[in-house]
Amino acid sequence: MQVLTIHGSKGLEWDHVVVPRLVDDELPGRPVEGGYQGWLSFGQLPWQFRGDAAELPVFGWQQASTRKEVADEFAAFKERVRHHLDREERRLAYVAVTRARHSLLLTGSFWATQANARQPSPFLLELEAAGIVAPLPVAPAEEDNPLGDEYETITWPFDPLGRRRPAVEAAAAAVRAATPALDGPWRRDLELLLEERRRRLSVDGTVSMPVRVPASRFKDYVSDPASVASSLRRPMPERPYRATQLGTLFHSWVEDRYAIGGDSEELDALPTELDAEDPVGDEELARLRRIFEASPWASRRPVDVEREIHLPFGGRIVICKIDAVYENPDGRFEIVDWKTGKAPKDARDLEDKQLQLALYRLAYATWRGIDPDLVDAVFYYVSDDRVIRPEHIYDEAELLARWEGAFGG
Repeated sequence: MQVLTIHGSKGLEWDHVVVPRLVDDELPGRPVEGGYQGWLSFGQLPWQFRGDAAELPVFGWQQASTRKEVADEFAAFKERVRHHLDREERRLAYVAVTRARHSLLLTGSFWATQANARQPSPFLLELEAAGIVAPLPVAPAEEDNPLGDEYETITWPFDPLGRRRPAVEAAAAAVRAATPALDGPWRRDLELLLEERRRRLSVDGTVSMPVRVPASRFKDYVSDPASVASSLRRPMPERPYRATQLGTLFHSWVEDRYAIGGDSEELDALPTELDAEDPVGDEELARLRRIFEASPWASRRPVDVEREIHLPFGGRIVICKIDAVYENPDGRFEIVDWKTGKAPKDARDLEDKQLQLALYRLAYATWRGIDPDLVDAVFYYVSDDRVIRPEHIYDEAELLARWEGAFGG
């Protein structure tokens, strides 16, 4: 059950609606703010200064030149105020009776706390005259309130526990007075849950960093270490993305195309780079294949595909899974990282993403025993057929500075 004002019910609808107190001076209500004198009563703001002035009656005293004309205009103004207030109350009554979807109950009482019997609301009388409600009872002839000075009162809202309050309060007192020896078979589970909560809320909250850090997550480690720490405290399974499955299929196809065996690891694309609503399947995979076949990489054969390198870095091991490496005629090497996700949205996003390329370049140069300056690295966003070459790729010193800045060395 909901109890609300008629004003608060506008625009809403309920299966069953009850409108109480349909008596005169209630609905329609007795005028307030000076009654039918409007703003001319003491202490009222002239209506022309109100925001709804265009909807309110106007007292045209400026056009009156004699006392009689002013008095006549004042009487006409009061009648306009009466008509305006009656119209507003009628609108309010209309809202009240049109909130019901299935049934409507209109109620009123001749007697309450007043000395004389109240009359039915004029709106209720109009419904009676139209045959919408049954004939109303006749007002009692008593001159005095038959309820006298003593009438029943209730406290509202009602006690939610009702008659059950004594039993509930007794049970609560028994729980508070219980000793630990009587807390039941779930004590150990509760202690573990409370301890877990205490540790999560503790100021210290230190987390042991893993020894092996994937290159694809390096960006998260250095840009948002708090979120990484939270995920390490309470690991949660990641939502499966259909687009990740598409990346796996495409990645496997590229390996098969070059006839180089591999372990068919999924294409390196973070969930945040993927759109879970994108359609995937045979048709989309075929589209990616067509795009790749027309790309600059289709006619070239890589010197390495799916090369996994474990790079010692900052007291940890960074796992670098490099998609493909090409050797150019000038002796330089080029790392290409296939992406089926979304391209960087701005310069800041690209700077964060190039950290992965920087690690790949450092790892490959270290593994091959060459100068990192001889290794270039690019992204190829297959779905968009877009090659992105960062203007600057971090060197080892800059990578270490980002790592130590996030974890204090």
